Amino acid sequence: MKYWGRWLKRIWRRGNDLKLNIANSTSVFMIDKQEVVFPYKAIDYYYFYIIGIMSLGMFIPDIRIGVIASIIILFLMIKYLRKVSLFKNYIDVLVLVYIVYNTISFLWFIFSGLPISVFIREYSNSILPMFFYYFAKIDDKKNKNFYTVTLKAILLCFVIGIILFLQQPYYYRAYLDSLDGVGTNIISTTDSFRSLVGLTMTGSLGVVGVVISFSEIIESNGRKGKLALTICMIAVALTFRRSALFVALVTFFVFHYFGYIKYNLLRKRYLLVEIVVLFLIILYLNENFGDLLLMLNERIKMLSEAVDERSGSWVDGLMYGNLIIGSGLGVFGHKAVEFSNKYVPDGNYVRMLAELGVIGTSIFMSIMIGTFVKGLKNLRIHVLELGIIFGLCLQAVGSDIFSFQLIVPVLWYSVGRVNSN
Repeated sequence: MKYWGRWLKRIWRRGNDLKLNIANSTSVFMIDKQEVVFPYKAIDYYYFYIIGIMSLGMFIPDIRIGVIASIIILFLMIKYLRKVSLFKNYIDVLVLVYIVYNTISFLWFIFSGLPISVFIREYSNSILPMFFYYFAKIDDKKNKNFYTVTLKAILLCFVIGIILFLQQPYYYRAYLDSLDGVGTNIISTTDSFRSLVGLTMTGSLGVVGVVISFSEIIESNGRKGKLALTICMIAVALTFRRSALFVALVTFFVFHYFGYIKYNLLRKRYLLVEIVVLFLIILYLNENFGDLLLMLNERIKMLSEAVDERSGSWVDGLMYGNLIIGSGLGVFGHKAVEFSNKYVPDGNYVRMLAELGVIGTSIFMSIMIGTFVKGLKNLRIHVLELGIIFGLCLQAVGSDIFSFQLIVPVLWYSVGRVNSN
C-alpha cells in the first residue's frame, strides 16, 4: 500500500507540474501572439494623427490643429508616463528642469504685456511635445517602430503633396495660404513645395525622412529604403529651403561614409550604381529642367548670406530680452508678431537666449551636448538618433524648428532614445 501511495503522489505531482508548464506555455504564447497582432503603440502613430488632422484643413476651415495635437499628447502622457522612470540619469533630470523652467517663465512673461494665449500656444508647440523624450524610454534599443511608422507618414504626406503641387487645385492653394501665407493672391500658384504641412515643416520632415531612409538602407544592406530616400530628397529639393538643402546634403555624404567606409555595411557595387543613377538624373534634369538645377545651386550658395540677413534682428532681440533669466517663453516668437513688433525671426538659439536667458539656454545646451557625448560613445547604435538630432539642431540656427509641434516630438524622442539606459 505504501508503494502504491507513493506512486499515486508522484503521478499527482507530475500532473500538477504538467498543468503549470502548459499554463506557462499558453501565457507565453498568448503574449507573443499579442505582440505580433499589436506590434505598435499609440505613440508610434503620432505623425499619422497630426498630418491627417492637418490635411483636413483643406476641407474644414479654422480647424484647431494645435489644440488637437495637445490633446493627443496629453492622452499619451496619461497612457504611458506611468510606465517610465523619470530619473535614471542626469539628462533625465535636466530635461525635467528645462520643462519646469519654461513653465515658471510664465511668471515674468506676464510683464511683457502680451496676451496669455501667446504663452499657451508657444508652450503647447515647443514644451508639451518634449514628453516624447520620456516616451522613448519605454522602448528597447532594437525597437524602431516609431521611426518606421513616422517615415511612412512622411512619405504619404509627400506623395499626396506632390500630386496636389502638380495639379494646384484651388482648395489646395487656399489651404496653403491660410497655413503658410503663400501670398495675398490665392489664385496664383506657388513655386516652393509645401506638401500638406507648410514650407518649414516640409523641409525639416524631409531631412528626418532622409536620415531614417539611410538608416533603413544600411540596416537592410541596401535592400530597403532607396525609394523612400529618393522621395524625401526630391521633397527637400523642391522646398528650396537653404538649411534643409544643406543638412540633407551633409546627411547624404555622412551616411555614405558610415555605410561604405567606416562600418563597411554596404557593398561597393551599390555605390557605383548610385553614381550612375545620380548622373542620369542630373543629365535628365539639366536637359528638361535646367532652371531647377540653377535655382538649387543658387540657394545653396546663398547659405552664407542667411546669417547676414538675420544678424540685425538677432542683435535687436538680444537687446530687448533679459539675458540672465529671459523675458518669458514665446515673447519674441511668431505667436507674438500680431501683438508686438519686437520679435526674433528665424533664429532659434538667439530667440531662446532672449526668452529664457543664459540659464534656460545653458540647460538646453547641456542636454544636447550630454546627449551627443553619450551617443558618440555608441555611434553605431545611435547613428540614426544622432543624425536626426544634429540635422534639426543645425537647421535651428536659421529657423524656428523648436517651435513646430510637428517637428519637436521626433527631436526629443531621438534624444530620449540615446539616453534610454
